[in-house]
Amino acid sequence: MKFTPHFRVLTVAGLLTLSNAMAHAAPLNTWLTAGDVAQSSQLGNIDLSAPSYLLGTASLDVDDDAPLVAGALNLSGNNPLDNASLTGVIGVPGGLFDDVVNAHVSYEGSALFNTVNVQAGDTLSFDWRLFAQVNTGPMPVPDAAWLILDNSAIKLADVDSLSVMTGTWLDSGLQHVSHTFTQSGLVKIGFVVADMDSYDTSSVLAVQHIGLTPAIPEPEGLALALTGLLILGRLTSRSHQS
Repeated sequence: MKFTPHFRVLTVAGLLTLSNAMAHAAPLNTWLTAGDVAQSSQLGNIDLSAPSYLLGTASLDVDDDAPLVAGALNLSGNNPLDNASLTGVIGVPGGLFDDVVNAHVSYEGSALFNTVNVQAGDTLSFDWRLFAQVNTGPMPVPDAAWLILDNSAIKLADVDSLSVMTGTWLDSGLQHVSHTFTQSGLVKIGFVVADMDSYDTSSVLAVQHIGLTPAIPEPEGLALALTGLLILGRLTSRSHQS
């Protein structure tokens, strides 16, 4: 994200305003989706406190959450995608959402993603919350949520780590993440929730307040920019007088 100065109106006060504004994240509003993705401030009766992207794993056709009927927890009217289709649509390696460390395999899921041009020092920030239906079977269901950065997947949480109940959902509570980029260029950014080891039970990842904060120039850089703008202002003033 680059700022293009408009020198005719950017005054000393304007430069100070710019330096203050750069400390706040600009929202990322353009996303591609795959699978069951919706936008809402609510998950059923749960108030999420802000507009959120909701990514789910509930099938329209199979009663993953019996005794609930098929589709009862689906968010968008679209089915989640099987793992091969999901990774193919996003454009990441096929086994990226397998939890190799804990020997869990991704079966299906949903994603929110896009490719963004970043500068070294820019900071991605967002809030997230993972929900999962209570598993009443004999085996735990380790559904997982992931942050995508290019061809890497960073696990945010899995269902096994959830212990708080909100209604009929296990709940991670609201969590915050920030990541500062060290290199400039195009970066794939995304979020994924996946059914792990089976198609049973549904999970939902809620993501909100996604923003990208530009790198803040060092004080020396701001001073140099201010000097340049003052010189340019004088030259512009002289040209108008002549």
